[in-house]
Amino acid sequence: MEQFEKKEEETKKASKLQWFLFVVFIPLLFTISVVLLILTFSGINVFEQGKKYAGQLPFVSQWIEGTDANEKKKLEEQIVELKATIVEKEKELTKTKDTIKEKDAEIDALKQEIARLQTEKEQAQQPTTPSTEQTDATRVDVVKMYETMSPKKAAEIIPQMSDQEAVHLLSKLKTDKVAAILEKMDAQNAAKYTSLLAKKVNN
Repeated sequence: MEQFEKKEEETKKASKLQWFLFVVFIPLLFTISVVLLILTFSGINVFEQGKKYAGQLPFVSQWIEGTDANEKKKLEEQIVELKATIVEKEKELTKTKDTIKEKDAEIDALKQEIARLQTEKEQAQQPTTPSTEQTDATRVDVVKMYETMSPKKAAEIIPQMSDQEAVHLLSKLKTDKVAAILEKMDAQNAAKYTSLLAKKVNN
């Protein structure tokens, strides 16, 4: 008895579903298809119109591709992404500028070091010539030394010098000192230096 009732209930449910399919769903689907065909042949884009009207509905417009609200949302997201990219690039640019400043400072320091080493090299290559004042002072000291030296000793040393040095020295000594030195020299050297002194005076 119970099995018979269950079968009867299942039969009723199946018949209701069949009734809904044949009486409601299939005719409705057919009607929608016919309407879509008529509107399409009439030049009306049903899908675009559907987007337009759906886009005017709140919440729904945000999920429909091509609506103003959806496009605006996409643009806002792109703007946020671009702003974040700009901030990141500005940070990288600042970091690069700081690095360039550090490198410029290092280059300047190296240039200064090179200039200093170049100056030291040039100074080391220059011959160490005594200044004019030092030379004059040395000559004065030599003249004083020969002024105090005995004529005999001076007469022995002067012939060992070059003629130029000897004449220069004798010209700086006092006349009586020169005479005393020449007296202690042999006749040949005395005559030579007398002649050279005379030429220097005449010149």
